[in-house]
Formats: sequence, C-alpha cells, structure tokens
Amino acid sequence: EKLASVGRLSAGVAHEIGNPLAAILGMVELLESGDLPHDEATELVRRIRGETERIHRIIRELLDFASQGRDSTEVVGATSDPVAVARETIALVKPQKAFRSVEVALADAGTPALVAGTESRLSQVLLNLLLNAADAIDGKGRIDVRFELREGEIDIVVEDDGPGIDAAVLPTLFEPFVTTKPVGKGTGLGLAVCHTIATRLGGSIRAENRDPRGARFIVTLPRQSPNPTSEDV
Repeated sequence: EKLASVGRLSAGVAHEIGNPLAAILGMVELLESGDLPHDEATELVRRIRGETERIHRIIRELLDFASQGRDSTEVVGATSDPVAVARETIALVKPQKAFRSVEVALADAGTPALVAGTESRLSQVLLNLLLNAADAIDGKGRIDVRFELREGEIDIVVEDDGPGIDAAVLPTLFEPFVTTKPVGKGTGLGLAVCHTIATRLGGSIRAENRDPRGARFIVTLPRQSPNPTSEDV
C-alpha cells in the first residue's frame, strides 16, 4: 500500500508539473522565433508567468505536505481554541470573491474546549475545508461549521449543501493529488495536508456525503486541558 501511494504521488508530481512545463517550453519556442507581434509576445510572457507560478504553488504545497510528517517544535505542547480559530478563519474568507454568495454559519459550541496544536495549523485545516466547500457549491449556497464535544474528543464539522462527493473518489480523497476540481483549478494537496496535520495532532479526518445532498468533513481531535502536562502532548 505504501509503495502504491508513493507511485501515485510520483505520477501526480510528474503530471501536475510536467503539463505546465510542456506549455512553457512551447511558448518559449514561439517567442524565440521572433515573428510574433508585440501584443502576442506580451500575452505569451503573461501565460508563461502564470504557468511558472502554478509550478511554484505546487512545489510549495508539496513541501508543506512533506514537512507535516516531520512536524516542528511549534506544535509540541501548544493548544488552541477551535471555536475562536473557526471564527477568525471564517472572517478571513468571507470578503473573498468565492464567498460573496455563500452563507457561512458557525454554530454555538457550548462548553469551551481546547485541542492540541497551534492556531495556525488548525486554521490551515479549516481554511482548506472552507475553500473546498465554496468550490463544491460553486460559490452559491451554504456552509455550516459546528462542533460536537465528547469525552476526551471534539469533532469539528464542516458541511455544505453542494452536489456531494463522487463515491469512487471517497476512498482516496485524502491522498496527494486526488482532486475533484477541473484541471488547473486545484493541486489535490489541500486535503492531504489536512489529513497529515490531523493525524500528527493525534486525531483524524474523514469525509462523507450528506442526505439528501452535500458533503460533510469531520476533523476529530483530542481535547486538551488549559495547561497541558507532558502526558497530554
């Protein structure tokens, strides 16, 4: 299974980086001909820049994904308030164009709870889930964020009223480069990063389809005391 995952990761890297590289090479050859009008040459340079930025984004996200496995001391012993993080993350995305026609509702969590990890790590997970949900509903609909507290655990639930997730994709949804977005619209690394962060923090993440429609993502994390001891981390 590990070898198969490595194979899919390698194939994903080759595909996601190979395609824009091939496009860049083709456009450079056109520029080298020297026969293009100024406006067309300028447009090619703009497209080359866009493809280069795409490669840069993929490599940055891939390195971010890889670094989660090793992690760093910044998360060791740290705790964060998931409700406060969710509130701040929602405030961050709501002004964005993709959320102008999206209602994002944050449910009252009731009893406060802390979870392991820094606010930045938890925000990264929530940000990815919110952006994915906005894409799924095509920028028009509703996203709900709520919390379910249990003995020793807390579920952070992000759900939308979109078309749901293809059943064929669900088993591999959290693997690198698995995406349901159109070509060029996503790298397929966001959910893989979410999975790695949640696992590193002693938790998990899973996805399921809602009835009658929509998708639901549940991040389960261990609850922490306000002043964690060495046994808590």
